[in-house]
Amino acid sequence: MKKIIPLILKYGIAFSIAAFFVWLSLKDIKEQDKHDILQALMRAKFLLLLPVFGLMLLSHIFRSLRWKQLIEPMGYKPPVFDLLCGVMLGYLANQFIPRAGEIARCTVVSKQQKIPVEKLIGTILAERAFDLLCLLLLSVSAFFLQYSYFSGYAAEIVGRLGANLHKGGLKFWLTVTIILATMLILVVFVKRMAGTKTKLLVVKIWKGLAEGFISIKKLRHKWLFILYTLAIWACYILSTWMGCFALAETQHLGITAGVALLVFGTFGIIVAPGGLGAYPYAIQKTLLLYNVSENIGIASGWLLMLAQVAFVLIFGTLAYFAVEYRNRQYEKHGISST
Repeated sequence: MKKIIPLILKYGIAFSIAAFFVWLSLKDIKEQDKHDILQALMRAKFLLLLPVFGLMLLSHIFRSLRWKQLIEPMGYKPPVFDLLCGVMLGYLANQFIPRAGEIARCTVVSKQQKIPVEKLIGTILAERAFDLLCLLLLSVSAFFLQYSYFSGYAAEIVGRLGANLHKGGLKFWLTVTIILATMLILVVFVKRMAGTKTKLLVVKIWKGLAEGFISIKKLRHKWLFILYTLAIWACYILSTWMGCFALAETQHLGITAGVALLVFGTFGIIVAPGGLGAYPYAIQKTLLLYNVSENIGIASGWLLMLAQVAFVLIFGTLAYFAVEYRNRQYEKHGISST
């Protein structure tokens, strides 16, 4: 029961955030607005989403190739196809259980390749840190490339943030203090468990995570890792921009607008599980900066998000059957895939 309650709270909060953004994007919609949005979606050129699917698949292939670069310094050589299946199953898991994708991805590859899960998680942490840096750099680039659009909007956001921090300053610093105190207590608690099995398990997991994380320092082909990273984000930008061509009202937007949509849309995905509600809302608000109406913004946001969901469901399901087939082959021949 003690384990169930935190899980209920975790997923309850996640889906509550998603529900809030769904409500936020739809609360002011009137009957005429619903009609306009529906008409925009019915006019959409869905065939133009096929190149989007192709670019998304290509981005995941590059992600798998980059992941292999992080795994190899630890002494393992997993096939790229198995890593791709793990990546796709991770995204599929995220559609149903928030933040479960990383665990699912590592579990699938660990079972096939006999690589400790904690080491794989460490490599994913390294990936996430690097991708976060890329997102920040892309955000800064988008701001300066589209300064005329974002300057006033950014000033408004910073002003609101400052006002909220000033208004609730005590609450903010109290929260920070509690978080830091909790981390300190955990460190002291682990140190006092000397000689216990629990400490040995914690140390083992920590060493595995550390080995996976620092594998980025032991890369044999650093420039190849950077090249794969650039290719991943280039596919993200192009797929987002290509999605704009599906609607007549957004097909005039340039690739710099695609960068802006990617940046704000990614933050929407981070905020809510699978970006549900938050992603369409972020796309709608970003398109407003380019004088695209709110109704078209909503239609475009949901169209792009549903395209991503459809892609993950299709290719995630194919990855599941591929993994099952390969597992049976490995068991049949009594060998590991490594």
